[in-house]
Amino acid sequence: ELLKKFGDNVSLIKGNSNNVLKKINMSKVDYVFLDGGHEYSTVINDLNYCLEVITNNGTVLCDDYDLSYAPGVKQAIDEFCDKNNFKKTVICNDRFAKIEIN
Repeated sequence: ELLKKFGDNVSLIKGNSNNVLKKINMSKVDYVFLDGGHEYSTVINDLNYCLEVITNNGTVLCDDYDLSYAPGVKQAIDEFCDKNNFKKTVICNDRFAKIEIN
């Protein structure tokens, strides 16, 4: 209901990111909000699928960045940004990490 006001500009895609992300043509995406698994391997997999979005001047926003019960999220995001020289901005009381090109 919330997304209806955006018409064809926004698509909500639900499902297991390990299956869904590899089926999306990321060259046509400029913003991704990831709210998925909390294991390191899941997060790094999601970010690798979103690499093309970021390198095409898009943005990836990750939920649950710095939660004590999910250290794999922060570890994966930090390593991904360091490896690819991406800018990471932590917002909303360490809840979200926004990833862009430096």
